[in-house]
Amino acid sequence: MNDLVSIIITNYNYGKFLSRAIRSCLSQEHLHFEVIIIDDNSEDESHNILESFSFLPKEKIRVFKNKENKGVAFSSNFGLQRSIGRFCIRVDADDFIAPETCYFLKTYLQKNKEAFCVSCDYWLVDEYENKIKRQYAKEKNISCGIMYRRDLLLELGGYNEDMRHREEEELRKRLGSKYKIHHLQLPFYRYRMHDCNKTKSNEYLKTKI
Repeated sequence: MNDLVSIIITNYNYGKFLSRAIRSCLSQEHLHFEVIIIDDNSEDESHNILESFSFLPKEKIRVFKNKENKGVAFSSNFGLQRSIGRFCIRVDADDFIAPETCYFLKTYLQKNKEAFCVSCDYWLVDEYENKIKRQYAKEKNISCGIMYRRDLLLELGGYNEDMRHREEEELRKRLGSKYKIHHLQLPFYRYRMHDCNKTKSNEYLKTKI
């Protein structure tokens, strides 16, 4: 049975943090996985960062580059459609994950057949990776760090590409109570706080679900 986990990173101008995100995904333990990166036409040093990983085999890491800026939802769907894992998880390019993240989330889905997806708790960290505050995903979800059954996510249409922001919230609302998110109370995800967080932008804050 396919137990491959597809880790999808979408990036736009997060070159400053991108290498850390990629390295954390490549460091997943006790796991058969692939890393898929979609660069959304970045204008910073992201290209050079991605090139530095080009020596790795394509079975382990694949990089795609949009010819124009398409947004997170489009890029996520693009990666989802090209992934081959039984399970998939998104990691933002400015965040990172603990080495055991995917193993525990995958194991939960394998043992709980009724679960469509599962999230984990997370630490807010500063720009230098110092821990600020532990957050409980059941109380305050974020868009990444949620592992899905890939076939079901594709069957349900993936992310709404009309949403330039808050695409994960729209997905949860669209799926409704039939597909509740399960939670692990283990803080595996690291959500980095910095001046360029997408969630601080006026465009994000004005987006209605």
